[in-house]
Amino acid sequence: MDRHTPDKVSVAQAKQQLKAAAERTGPTAWVRNNPLDAIFIAFAAGALVGAEPQVRKPMAGVLSRVLSEGLVAAALKPGIFSSD
Repeated sequence: MDRHTPDKVSVAQAKQQLKAAAERTGPTAWVRNNPLDAIFIAFAAGALVGAEPQVRKPMAGVLSRVLSEGLVAAALKPGIFSSD
């Protein structure tokens, strides 16, 4: 069975590549790339937690729809999964 062997890299290069990959992924990178969305989500979560119990369920439904539509739209942006 033929396998493609990746180019050998030094330990320092591997650490640098891992650090660069970690900076591009995760919640911190998402917040940096989507600051207004992050603010809206934080505000909505705070409003939901602070709302009266009888208001939470309808509010949660509306927020769920808004956020899911926004996240789907963001996921469909060109280049979102590229390694720029």
